[in-house]
Amino acid sequence: MLTIGRIWTSLVLVLAIAVAGCGDDESEETLLDEVFVVPTAEPDLLPAEEDLRDRFEGTVTDPFDLLVGTCFNQYTYLDRNDLPAQLTTAIGCTRPHNGQVYAILNHDAPPGAPYPGEEAVNSWGVLQCYDQFEPFVGLVYEKSELDIGMITPSRTDWEGDDDLRRISCYVFSRERLLIVGTMAGIAL
Repeated sequence: MLTIGRIWTSLVLVLAIAVAGCGDDESEETLLDEVFVVPTAEPDLLPAEEDLRDRFEGTVTDPFDLLVGTCFNQYTYLDRNDLPAQLTTAIGCTRPHNGQVYAILNHDAPPGAPYPGEEAVNSWGVLQCYDQFEPFVGLVYEKSELDIGMITPSRTDWEGDDDLRRISCYVFSRERLLIVGTMAGIAL
C-alpha cells in the first residue's frame, strides 16, 4: 500500500537523481523496472486442470518442499470438481516469479500438541517472519517494496503422520507484480 511518506520519499529520490545528472547510469526507477515485472494477460484462474499443464513455468513441487532462497510461482485453477485449487512450481530466480522463500521456521509447540488453530499459527508465523525479513532483504519491512507471505500447516498437516509444524516465510511484491532476481540483500 502506498502512503504519503512513500510517495514523498519517491518524489524526493527522483528529484535528487534528476538534479545530480551524473554518476551512476542506473536510477532507482530503472532498478525497480528490472526487479518488478507486470504479469502477462494470462488469467490467474484457469479454466481447468488439463489446460494448466502447458501454461506453467518451473517444476511442480509441494509448497512445504521449497527451500530457503527458492523462487516459486503459484497458479490457481479449477479442479475437476470446479473447485479452486492451487499449484506451486519452483523456478530459477532469473525468471519472473511470484515469491521467494527467505526463512523456514518450526512452530514451538511440543510434539503431539493439538492444533492451536489457524489464527494462532498465523499470529506466531507473522511475528517470526517479520523478525527474519530485514536480515534477508537488507531493509526494514516498513520501508520495503516487498511484503511478507507465509505457507502454514493446516490442521491435517499438523496432526498428520509427519507432525508438520513448519512455516515458510516468503517475500513478494506489495503491488502483486512478478519479481525477477533474488531478493536476498536487495535492500528494496
